[in-house]
Amino acid sequence: MNIQNEKKGEQLQIVTIEICKEDYTENVEKALKKQRRVAQVPGFRPGNAPMPLIKKAYEKSFIADEVNRIMYDELNKFVHENKLDVLGEPLPIDDKTVVDFEHPEKFVFTFEIANQKPFEIDYSKLPEITNYEISASDEEIDAFIEDLRKRHGQYTAPDTISDEDFVTVEFGENNNGNFYANDLSEAGKKLFINKNKNEVITADVNTIFDDDNKLATFLKTTPEMLDKSQPNNMEMTVKYIGHLTPAELNDDFFKKAYPDGSVTTEAQLREVAATKIAAEYTQHSQRKFMNDAIGALVDNVKVELPEEFLRRYILYAQSDMTEEKLNEEFDKYLNSFKWQLIENKLTKDNDIKVTDEDVKQYVRKFFLDNYFAQFNPEDVAERVDALAADTLKNKETVKNIYDQLFDDAIGKALLKNMKTTTKKMTFKEFADELYGIKEDGEKKEEKKAKAKKAPAKKVAKEETPAAEEKKCKKAPAKAKKSTPKAE
Repeated sequence: MNIQNEKKGEQLQIVTIEICKEDYTENVEKALKKQRRVAQVPGFRPGNAPMPLIKKAYEKSFIADEVNRIMYDELNKFVHENKLDVLGEPLPIDDKTVVDFEHPEKFVFTFEIANQKPFEIDYSKLPEITNYEISASDEEIDAFIEDLRKRHGQYTAPDTISDEDFVTVEFGENNNGNFYANDLSEAGKKLFINKNKNEVITADVNTIFDDDNKLATFLKTTPEMLDKSQPNNMEMTVKYIGHLTPAELNDDFFKKAYPDGSVTTEAQLREVAATKIAAEYTQHSQRKFMNDAIGALVDNVKVELPEEFLRRYILYAQSDMTEEKLNEEFDKYLNSFKWQLIENKLTKDNDIKVTDEDVKQYVRKFFLDNYFAQFNPEDVAERVDALAADTLKNKETVKNIYDQLFDDAIGKALLKNMKTTTKKMTFKEFADELYGIKEDGEKKEEKKAKAKKAPAKKVAKEETPAAEEKKCKKAPAKAKKSTPKAE
């Protein structure tokens, strides 16, 4: 075994790993003997096949596996012992790599490694970031309370249609359609309001709704399938009228809506509504803050990058990448690499960790807040635990939650360290400020600080002995675990 390294400037070095026959022979021989005991070779009982046949069938594959293992281990050991902060992945240099299975006395693997150069974040020199606090408007609070009153309201079946009633009509042969009276067009309201159960209304159904989606729902089709080029006259018989009377804001309502007694007055209800509505908008303000903060960091923190190495790395890692395309998008890639390094530093400096228990508690809180808010947590603990356990079986869901919690922690660290100014407004004011119309008519757009993702490393897929030489040459060492990216 021989490992050599040659520095090429402050951030680059060439690492060469020579693996000789004596380095892998013992483990290969053990693997061949183990294989001989189980190999199914025609004409021989298991364990009795001649070793030359076993070697012919498996030796090259076993050598490739063992050489790759040694190469990975030694490269990672070199990185660890030299305390290298590797940028990207070690990049194989093919023209300096020697892999020949006809002459397996020595294998040579050569890698180019880029080191991260230390940098600091001087928050005092960063621009001030606006931190938006979105509050609920009176209209939103009123709508929240009205919805809650309807959920605990009383359903009746009157004989006459009024403005907000739910109506079922029958038409054609055993066809029926449903609609809310307040979803009708003005022409539709004139036809149906104040009509009685079992009355027959003749109309062109294309005219009774202003919204094609509502018309499609009524006809049980899709908006794309509608044909409004010709009148669609039909007789519709009123079969059912449903009326919902919202609950009064009295003691009985509060006992039903909040059986734990946490809300007993309209003033308290408005406070709860305002808090819940504001919480729903938090992700929008947090995303805006993160985008602006990332942009400020990427634009103002000095991070030195080995650009030529990164060009080679991107071309290697992405098989569909071309020089022309890379030239067009290279600045985005640089910003992505830069942000990854800044994010790693933020993670280390602020001791940010997301544990399995954090993910579990997030899921439990989600179910408690959204499905069991009106129950005593202790009474539903077993049910919530079962739902959480089922949710945590989905790896993609767990990853998304982990990423969200990680991003939240990064955001809190930035909010704590960066210069900020707080701006309070409603969501409509927030949306108008981000996406409203300027005086010159130009639409405002939220700046996206997130750059193009850095490329993932290539992974060798060949597993057959005939492809082992290629696998040995191409497989890059996994020197560092990647960090979740902020969205």
